[in-house]
Amino acid sequence: MKLLSAVFIVLFTSLASLSAKSCNEYEAAFDIAQYTMQEQGRISYRKSYDLINSVIDSATEYLGYCKKEITLADQYQIQQVIKRADKKRRKYFKGAVREYHAIYGIRPNVTEIYQDGSFSSGGGSSSGYSSPPRFPTVQQPQMPPVR
Repeated sequence: MKLLSAVFIVLFTSLASLSAKSCNEYEAAFDIAQYTMQEQGRISYRKSYDLINSVIDSATEYLGYCKKEITLADQYQIQQVIKRADKKRRKYFKGAVREYHAIYGIRPNVTEIYQDGSFSSGGGSSSGYSSPPRFPTVQQPQMPPVR
């Protein structure tokens, strides 16, 4: 019985030290991703998109796995980093799509339909659509009368 409890204590302490070590690793990965993003000079949107995704991923992992070890002020700062990075990611994504279109010689002429009913033209002009919506309207089934 004492042997079993000793094994349990050794396992528990080793797991506790592993979690502390991994929090340090998550923090280091987050710091490295931020540093890499800041130190890059004028680079392509495609590369910027990849780097900003690594910042968001590492920040999310660090916040998710080490939330109990991080102070509330630091948690707030990490959440703000994620929020700002998401705004940049949207800009970089649009630029990366334009770069890929230029590389492959694609001229998009498609209208995207979003769930809220708004349209987005792929040609770049927001007024006047160059093509009809890609998806026809779907007839919704009628609800049976309530009895």
